[in-house]
Amino acid sequence: MVTEMRRILRPGGTLFARLASTIGLPADASRPLDARRFVLPDGSERFLVDEHTLITTTQRFGGVLLDPIKTTVVQKARSTTTWVVRRSS
Repeated sequence: MVTEMRRILRPGGTLFARLASTIGLPADASRPLDARRFVLPDGSERFLVDEHTLITTTQRFGGVLLDPIKTTVVQKARSTTTWVVRRSS
């Protein structure tokens, strides 16, 4: 998915994404289904990213973070992370 986003984003373009993440959640707040999918305390099943994945994806994307990675934690049940990247080449 990120490969396609990079393909259609012009050099110098900005990608803004809000993603479900593990950032800020207690370690026992989710139950893994596989490497990236989890069941959260509210019973929802979600694909979750983590900070390491976002940083390495930014580098592979050929981009730079325009803003630090920011996360909102909702009552220790789920978190939403904002990822803002500029494509450099």
